[in-house]
Amino acid sequence: MPLDKGDIYWVTLTGNGSEQRGRRPCIVMSRPAVNNALNTVLIVPLTTSEGPHQAFRIRIPVSQMIRDINCKSELEPSIAKCDQVRVLDKSLLENKIGRLTQTAIAAVELGIAFVFDV
Repeated sequence: MPLDKGDIYWVTLTGNGSEQRGRRPCIVMSRPAVNNALNTVLIVPLTTSEGPHQAFRIRIPVSQMIRDINCKSELEPSIAKCDQVRVLDKSLLENKIGRLTQTAIAAVELGIAFVFDV
């Protein structure tokens, strides 16, 4: 399956302690060349829970999301938890929700850069 940076999928995450877990939207943030070469992708989980504003938690309004034609879910304003970035096997990607705009992708990239201090 072709995957692009900025695609949003439902994923059921497992986690311990403060790690994100449960079924939630996640953004594919690895570049297409990597996505095509490997069986894994780099993802950033989304949440709708407001917390304290931090530079690595990127607010994404619905206007910055493009819903997939087959998606039955309503889009909600979300927060990309760039501090929870992880590698995921592609087989765990469930239904496609849609994708982010280029502006939102750039904002999430900045959040990841902040986390990794690059």
